[in-house]
Amino acid sequence: MIRTHSYRYLFYSGIVNGIGDRFSQVAVLTLLLQLTGSGLAVGAALGLRVVPYLLLSPLGGRLADRFHKKWLLVLTDVFRIPFALSFLLVDTKEMVWLVFTTMFVLACGEAVYQPVRKSLIATIVEKEDLVKVNGWEQLLLGVVLIAGSITGGVVAYVFGTSFAFWLNGLSFVAAAVLVLPLKRPPSSSHFEKEETKKRVHWEGWMIFVVVIQLVGATMDGAFNVLISVYGAETFHLGELGVGFLYGALGTGLVASFFFSSKIKTYGLPLCLALLIVEGMLHLLASRMANFPGLWMTFVSIALIGGVWGALLDAFLMKNMKAEDQGRVFGWMESWTNVQLGLMMFASGWFLDVFSARTLGLWGGGIGIIGGVWLLFFYFQFRKRQAFTSVEEGSDVSCRNKERE
Repeated sequence: MIRTHSYRYLFYSGIVNGIGDRFSQVAVLTLLLQLTGSGLAVGAALGLRVVPYLLLSPLGGRLADRFHKKWLLVLTDVFRIPFALSFLLVDTKEMVWLVFTTMFVLACGEAVYQPVRKSLIATIVEKEDLVKVNGWEQLLLGVVLIAGSITGGVVAYVFGTSFAFWLNGLSFVAAAVLVLPLKRPPSSSHFEKEETKKRVHWEGWMIFVVVIQLVGATMDGAFNVLISVYGAETFHLGELGVGFLYGALGTGLVASFFFSSKIKTYGLPLCLALLIVEGMLHLLASRMANFPGLWMTFVSIALIGGVWGALLDAFLMKNMKAEDQGRVFGWMESWTNVQLGLMMFASGWFLDVFSARTLGLWGGGIGIIGGVWLLFFYFQFRKRQAFTSVEEGSDVSCRNKERE
């Protein structure tokens, strides 16, 4: 499907964009650890990246509902090029402030880019293809992590961090060029401008989905900090350790595409069950005593997380009103990324007091307890129309598609 569908332009552009970003991220986090030797610096840098989502993701969603989505993607890529190259100026501890400043500005562009991209997917893809396309999105992340993180770790180790920063700047140029052939989906500009004046009506099931995402973001916030610490310090492998652990996540996400594409009937209970399983795997990772075992556990974490992430996104796209897509995704990106950032900042502080394994134990516990609580809440209130009408519609649609 991807060879002929217009979504392919987004897919290829996303791969190039993501690989460049991963090259840069591996290099930046390694550089911070080398210059500061502080887990707090890593947590603060990662946390700072998501602060712009608080205001700019809702703005990006509103822009997506009003203007040409393709050109918004191109502009955000071009805007980030000079800032991506500014990391080249950092070579002493006194220049660390530039790392934080640049990461903040780059995050501003990403905060606008992501809701525009998601709302564009929901616009150009038919409902019956949403699970498959969101599976492709997880595959994209997997390819990015494998090609970007493992190769990025090797490149930074062999050629130095400067080479990785140059590649990141060039990737933004290539990503902008690749999305240019994408045609605007059929719609009326008048319709878009009129509809965006209306306020979004938040239904009960939509709020429930937001809470699920917040629980996942809380768990992932701790996990994102632990990736660098496990690879570089716990197992003393430096850039190679960080790169290979990101590669493990990529391998799991690639595998998740093949699992999610086989699922015909899905809903919120399945997503919650998978969230709980992911939390258990985080607990297992915190106990691993050897690197190969940790690598395999990371693969499993990404596989499970990729499946429930694809199903949840497809569930959202299928059941949201078309005119609300941009703004809803904008607010969701804002809330979940702010939560992710707060947790990453807290995790950086935590690591200056406790061990990485203790943080992994607490992170997994958050996923398990949050998932169990939400699953209990769901079954308590499943008879209410806010939940059952949406899920019944999804199940009927999936069963009809399967019969065809």
